[in-house]
Amino acid sequence: MNDIIALWTHPRSISTAFERVMIERGDFNVLHEPFSYLYYVHEGDASIDQQYVDPDHPTDYPGIRNHILKASDHGPVFFKDMCAHCYGQVVEDDAFLEQVTHTFLIRDPAKAIASYYAMNKDVTLEEIGLEQLCSVFKRTQALGLDTIVVDADDLEDDPDGTVQAYCRAIDIPFIPEAMTWESGHQKEWDIWKDWHRDAAQTTGIQKNVETFETTVDNSAHLKSFYNHQAPYYEALYEQRLEPVVSD
Repeated sequence: MNDIIALWTHPRSISTAFERVMIERGDFNVLHEPFSYLYYVHEGDASIDQQYVDPDHPTDYPGIRNHILKASDHGPVFFKDMCAHCYGQVVEDDAFLEQVTHTFLIRDPAKAIASYYAMNKDVTLEEIGLEQLCSVFKRTQALGLDTIVVDADDLEDDPDGTVQAYCRAIDIPFIPEAMTWESGHQKEWDIWKDWHRDAAQTTGIQKNVETFETTVDNSAHLKSFYNHQAPYYEALYEQRLEPVVSD
C-alpha cells in the first residue's frame, strides 16, 4: 500500500485548482470527489447530471472506501472530496482514517457562500459544508493523526509559498513546474462540468476577483448561513499552515 493523501474541503473553496496542481505533478493517482457518488447517486441527496455518471464507479460507502484503498496498491493516491458527502460514515471509520494523511482546505465562508448561491439558489445550510469539515478534522485529531489546514486566501495570495509549505508538511517534493499548466477541462470533472468552468480556464492558481450580486452583507438568508458556519471556519483557521517565505 502506498501513501493516500486526502484533501478534505467544502464547496467553492478553489479546491479544484489545488487538485489541478496535484494532477500536473504526475506522481499521484488523483481521484476527484469519489464520495460524491455516495451522496448524489447512492443516497440521492441532490440531483446530478446522469449522463456523466461512471457506471463502473462504486456508489456505496464500503465500495468507495475500498476503491480508494485498492488504488493505493498501484501507487500514491491523492483524492479531494467534500466532507458533506460522507462525514457521517467517515467519522465512524477509524480504520480508514488511520490509513490516510489528512489535509484540509478552507475558505472564508462569506466568499464561499456567495459563490455557492450564485451557482445554486437552492443551496442549503448543510451543503455549505464547514460544519462537517470541522467534524472530520476533530475526529482525526482525536485519533492523534497529523492534520494540515490550508486557507484559500493564502493559496490565492501566495500559491508557490503555500503549496511549498503543504508539500513540506506531508513530506513530498515541491515541483515548481506543477504550478502552471495548459488550460482545459479534465475528464475527471465531467460530472461537475458547470461547477469547474473557472478552473478549466486557468493556467495556474490565481487571485479570484469575481463579485456577486447577493452576499452575506445584503441577504439575511445568506447571513444566517454565515453566522452558523463562521465559528467552524475560525476554529480551523487557527490551525492553518503558513506559506513558506521566499528568501
